Amino acid sequence: MQDNGNMGPYVSKPGSRAGSDTGNTYREAEMPNSMARAASTIGVIAVISVFTMLIYPAIVMGATAIILALLSRDREGKMHDKAKNGITTGVVALIADAAILALLCTMLFSNGSFKEQMNEAFKEAYGQTFDDMWDDARDGRLDLDYSINGLTNKQLPDDGVLDYNVDRSTV
Repeated sequence: MQDNGNMGPYVSKPGSRAGSDTGNTYREAEMPNSMARAASTIGVIAVISVFTMLIYPAIVMGATAIILALLSRDREGKMHDKAKNGITTGVVALIADAAILALLCTMLFSNGSFKEQMNEAFKEAYGQTFDDMWDDARDGRLDLDYSINGLTNKQLPDDGVLDYNVDRSTV
């Protein structure tokens, strides 16, 4: 190790003044790079977002933490502890999020009280139950009332394309 002359924690450049190891300098391998720190931070935020039931941010941040951790490897392919932490927390967030989604889908498509509550909530919000909407979606049609430029879907042509040159206000 070379002495940089000021007893500080900075590593001197190769080819600079030679000296003795002072014991206060860091080796480059011990210094985490910014991607490893970002991976660790984003991974922790992804785990927190799983516990706060933010489904999509947990997926995005978990995957981002894993990618940043893998990109932060050095030339020999070694990872810093922060990068390993980023991979671990990213994987934990993705697995926990997948488990929560599987549980919610199981509860939604079973014949329990949760499904009844969802049907009531959909009936209040959309005018039809979740079961009716699911059947319509599987058949390739949704019967929700909507409006485009003041015209309801009942006044639109069958193909759903609105021709602005045709006056449909009297239809």
